[in-house]
Amino acid sequence: MNYTPHAAGNALRRHSQAARILIALGAVALLALPAAALLSPQDLSGQAEGLLGMPPGQPLDMAARWRTALVSLLPVGCGLYALRQLWTLFGEYLQGRVFGQQAQHALMRFAWTVLAGALALPFTRALMSVAASMGNPPGQRFVTLGLYWHDGLLLLLGVVLVSIAHVMLQARRIADENAGFV
Repeated sequence: MNYTPHAAGNALRRHSQAARILIALGAVALLALPAAALLSPQDLSGQAEGLLGMPPGQPLDMAARWRTALVSLLPVGCGLYALRQLWTLFGEYLQGRVFGQQAQHALMRFAWTVLAGALALPFTRALMSVAASMGNPPGQRFVTLGLYWHDGLLLLLGVVLVSIAHVMLQARRIADENAGFV
């Protein structure tokens, strides 16, 4: 089903083009995260305290940086998959196919990816804390489990997106059925 109003179609195309530029920039930024953890000339201990729950002053050696960079590939991969779905979605919008099957399925896959990512994020942080402390002497290794307010917000966003995508998919099916009667 095509989105036809001309003025709204032009605005949708401009919006879709801007979104695709931001998606591409987001993908580059995501891909740079593991490399930044490895190549950062500064001590990452300040960042490690917040991200990994590491004790203050605990420096990350190069082996720990490699391990945490490898573990970070899990959320990076999830993020890239989500961005790929958005790329497809806005590509369909560029063509005016707002309610098309491919657009609807891309939105649904994006929504489920956000929800799955929200559920996996606390466990990923815990795995990163293990990777960061694995090289420590016995008794100084640890696992950090933590929930933050934005974890709940991301989970709620995922649930809302899945609901919206489901409603849009059902609306498209009903519209297709009704078009068959005319």
